[in-house]
Amino acid sequence: MLDIETEYREGILFARLSGKLESRSISFFKQKILEWKEDGFTDIVFNLHDLEEIDREGINTFFEAYQMIHDKSGHSLICGMNHHINQSLKQSKILNYIYEISDELNAIKVMKWNN
Repeated sequence: MLDIETEYREGILFARLSGKLESRSISFFKQKILEWKEDGFTDIVFNLHDLEEIDREGINTFFEAYQMIHDKSGHSLICGMNHHINQSLKQSKILNYIYEISDELNAIKVMKWNN
């Protein structure tokens, strides 16, 4: 099961994921991404602190979110990864596209610096 808590602060959408981002929860995550696109969000921080598991489909969906944001000239960051999630994302090479930052406060500083 995947849960997503969102907060909009200082022009940035913070999406805090908890649970498992895998094939069974992909449709829920994709639905959220479409909602964010329709709402016009261009800067998103994915906080993965409470994410327990991610599979290849979950990683691919993260890349789709990155492309959506990038196509709108926005920025996306990932923060709060535990060791297991970090290893999975590093092996997939997605961190070559979506930058990792230590926490949400630093994400705000980086986003402001990029804009």
